[in-house]
Amino acid sequence: MITIVTPNLNNAKYLEDNILSIQKLSIDFEHIIVDGGSTDGSLEIISKYPYIKLVHQTEKTGMYGAIHQGFLLAKGEYLTWINSDDNVVIPGFETIYKEASLDIYDLIYSDGDYFFPEDKHFEFGKGRRFAKFFLRHGCMPAIQPSMIFSKKIYNEIGGLRYDKFKICGDFDLFLRMANRQGSKFKYIPTTSVLFTKRNDSLGSLNTNICLKELKDNNLPMPNLLTRILYRIFKYI
Repeated sequence: MITIVTPNLNNAKYLEDNILSIQKLSIDFEHIIVDGGSTDGSLEIISKYPYIKLVHQTEKTGMYGAIHQGFLLAKGEYLTWINSDDNVVIPGFETIYKEASLDIYDLIYSDGDYFFPEDKHFEFGKGRRFAKFFLRHGCMPAIQPSMIFSKKIYNEIGGLRYDKFKICGDFDLFLRMANRQGSKFKYIPTTSVLFTKRNDSLGSLNTNICLKELKDNNLPMPNLLTRILYRIFKYI
């Protein structure tokens, strides 16, 4: 089973599309939504779907604290989080889960699509091969929701460090997975998620905070050579 956690705070505009996309999966899954105190109708939407496990965020620990709270309740052996404005792409997501279920790899990742709601256009987000190299040199190898990982490795590395990160916690998490001795990653060239790239998203509005988090925690940032390789591997 895979546990899909969705953190939500007043995102009713997108939430039902997220729920419906996940609901169509034919694999064994559970969907946990951790709500941070929504007042916009999100809870009414969630109540329409009794199979969803609704969890109320207990402390003001931000998005990553909400995700971690959901993972603590997970029954699945594999985990991911799909933000409330993102959707799964059924064939690709089921493909990467089936590969994960072979229990050979700690993390499986793939391609994805970006959706820009302001002008309603799409862009392809290719996953990069050699994920460990790129993570160790300051680059995310794929769109975050296209990365699924074992509960075992998540627990072994201590999970999301929500006390240190509000914006870049995903990069920190996957870097620690990459640095864990013996961890196994695999890239599968299939599109598994639709990632909404909004101008008013938490990440878009807080790039300076992200840079500060990286510096304060001595995490790598890409140099010129890494940036060049990252562009080259967009086509490989």
